[in-house]
Amino acid sequence: MLIVQGVALAMAMVTADAPTASASSKEQRVAAAYQQFEKQRHVEAALEFEALWRDFKEPRFLFNAAVTRYTARHYAHAVAYLNEYLALAEVKGADRDEAKAQLEVARREVSSVQVRVQADGAAEAPKVTARWVSELASDLRPNLPVPVSPSGAAQSGVIQLDPGTWVLRAEAPGAEPAETQIKVTAGAPLTAELALKPLPPETGPEGQPTPQPDKPFDGRKVGLATIAVGGGLAIVGAVITGVAQGKEFGPALKTDASQCATWPDLQTCSAELRAGATLRGAGAGVLGAGVGLIGSGAVWYARSERTRKIAWYVETGVGAAAVIGGIVGLVISANSFNEVNATTPATWAELQTGVKGPATIFTATSAVAGLGAGLVAGAGLGLGLSRGRSSQYAKALRIGGGPGRGALGLTLTGRF
Repeated sequence: MLIVQGVALAMAMVTADAPTASASSKEQRVAAAYQQFEKQRHVEAALEFEALWRDFKEPRFLFNAAVTRYTARHYAHAVAYLNEYLALAEVKGADRDEAKAQLEVARREVSSVQVRVQADGAAEAPKVTARWVSELASDLRPNLPVPVSPSGAAQSGVIQLDPGTWVLRAEAPGAEPAETQIKVTAGAPLTAELALKPLPPETGPEGQPTPQPDKPFDGRKVGLATIAVGGGLAIVGAVITGVAQGKEFGPALKTDASQCATWPDLQTCSAELRAGATLRGAGAGVLGAGVGLIGSGAVWYARSERTRKIAWYVETGVGAAAVIGGIVGLVISANSFNEVNATTPATWAELQTGVKGPATIFTATSAVAGLGAGLVAGAGLGLGLSRGRSSQYAKALRIGGGPGRGALGLTLTGRF
């Protein structure tokens, strides 16, 4: 019965002070808070009165915050606000008596929690708060401060909390924050322990490593590496081309006609020609790619970034055109070579004469396609790195021969 009387008394005090009308921002906020209360939106009303108390420090707002928290069954907040309200010197007479009566009613709904904090290494007294753990998003309750004072080697204090789950948090300068979760039961006092530990030296305000300034990006090293890779490819390509010409295609082309007189022998001689031409074309492609990388790598040594970008854009365009043109030339020359090489009936003398031109064009266009691929890859890398990000141009570039024994071809695969 006392609880009902206390609530009724508090509600009367809230509605008695309700403003009729006002144009000021403060009074508009007050009117909005009363409207929330009248609509039984107690949490919303409490939030409004709490904000009014923070902004204007008028005791009526603090009392009304306590009342609306009580009606929302947030008894711990009602107790905390009423204790703060009674500590105000301007609260006297009937207001004080009414607040005491309301506090007596609210205290019956909470349990006392003894909080002890070991604050080893803390430079100042710890700050302790209690946070309600809610299962509902709409159950909004601000953290409650836990008053603590020295008690022997620790800091100790008492707070009244609603039954349910709470998280106690202690923090102080120079120490790592500490938290503990507690389960408050109605009518059962509880003791909670927290221990603050000093911050490790490497993470404290002192002793942190001085951040080193970023080193400027040196593109010449990238250019040197690109040139080195291009030079290596060019050497490998030149060796493959030379070996293919001197050991494969050249000797096969000079084979004596008597060794290729019959149709089976002619097919064997033809296959040796195709293998030699394919290997020579592959070597020429690798050689061209190496030369293209050398050309794009040399651009890194230009003084102006604008000049470098323009040069790379030009190289990209020229390289793309070379790749396209080279591939077209490869297809045409390969078809011509295969047409001559596969025509029946044919003699070795006719084959020797007919394949020279297509094989030469095949090698030249292989070199052009490789040159274009190297230019595009190197220029794309330069443009990507100059914009502050790694580039994936020319990744997985591969050069290979045509499939099977019946045709001559060169494949260039990659991602640009």
